[in-house]
Amino acid sequence: MTPPTRPYRRWARLGIAAVLACGLCCAAPLIGLLGGIGAVSALGALLQGFEVVSIVLAVLAVAGAAVLWIRRRRRRVCRVPDRAVDLPEPTQHHPAR
Repeated sequence: MTPPTRPYRRWARLGIAAVLACGLCCAAPLIGLLGGIGAVSALGALLQGFEVVSIVLAVLAVAGAAVLWIRRRRRRVCRVPDRAVDLPEPTQHHPAR
């Protein structure tokens, strides 16, 4: 078996870089989300009234996201075409006898 050539190493490095970039791109929002949840949990443990406020904010956020989702879904379904297309009248063709 022959050893791998130089272009193979280049593609391997590119693949490793792509995997790392994908991992970093996906990990950053997840780390931010978990950090936010941790911060809210810590504030809820320290302050007595904060848990009620955080629950209300969470319910409002979910309701707002649902409203946006429904509006965007309706907007896609009820889309009117930009221009009308005129079609000719259909004609009846009699098969040859």
